[in-house]
Amino acid sequence: MKDATPEIEDADRAALALKGIARDESIKAYILSEPNLRAVLLRSARRFIGGEQLEECLTGAQSFNSEGFAVTIDYMGESTRDEQIAREAVQEFETVIDSILRWGLDSSVSLDLSHIGLAVDEELCYSQAYRLAERARRAGLEMMISMEGSERTEQVLSIYHRLAERFENVGVTLQVYLRRTPEDMEAVLKHPGRIRLVKGAFEEPEEATIMKGVETDAAYRSCVERVLSEGHPCSISTHDQQLLEHADRFVRDNELSTDNIEFEMLKGVELERLARMRDLGYGARVYLPYGEEWYLYLCHRLAEHPPNIYQAISDAADVQG
Repeated sequence: MKDATPEIEDADRAALALKGIARDESIKAYILSEPNLRAVLLRSARRFIGGEQLEECLTGAQSFNSEGFAVTIDYMGESTRDEQIAREAVQEFETVIDSILRWGLDSSVSLDLSHIGLAVDEELCYSQAYRLAERARRAGLEMMISMEGSERTEQVLSIYHRLAERFENVGVTLQVYLRRTPEDMEAVLKHPGRIRLVKGAFEEPEEATIMKGVETDAAYRSCVERVLSEGHPCSISTHDQQLLEHADRFVRDNELSTDNIEFEMLKGVELERLARMRDLGYGARVYLPYGEEWYLYLCHRLAEHPPNIYQAISDAADVQG
């Protein structure tokens, strides 16, 4: 029998290469400045995004709603280092919130704090996030804060805690592969906002994370059980079939209410699994990002599962089947 180890190593190397390419600003600038190359890669990105324009995303959200899925809309962008661009991003998010209300969508709004000023000034970011949380509350919407690289975890959580003291509609994302997450979770559980649990997708220093694979899965199960046992609003955000089955089994074995539980998955990735959770009676939500800053997002989706590169090539060539 052929040893599978080289194949696994090849996949890991491919994932690392993709993450490196994603962070290379010169490569990104070149690709997005070349119309033909950009158009080819956009065809691959469309599998995972709601489009480049809000109107297209809203239409997609409407379609998902008709299938029994809620959505969370995110105007893509991160690490904004220009204050004016950060302020413009907030204006766009305000338009997103108003549009969700006007279209009557079953949707929340999701954002990276570094998109609205965290990389410029923490107080600027807080004031902008406060403005959006207030607007979302008036619209009756939930606002989810995404998690970023570990170098920003402390800042993200600091702003979240300040917001959560004033807004029950603000939730936060926790990455279970960070060693600090169990302690962070205890602090976050003191607030009413939803906790979104993800494994974690960033390339991090070894000392900051636990081992990927079996150990990460065990940590994920432990975090899910902790949140579910509290009856706290949570979003179980994974495509891992075994972890989905574990969460469902834990709920049923402990006869827990499903009112505050939802499962969330990415557009274009294993949505048949999300449909199954929906059919089991759980809330089911699709993460639906849009905008022109899709390059980094595409690289991350391919890095998470390198065999997706084959599908990306097919999409880029517009091959059907």
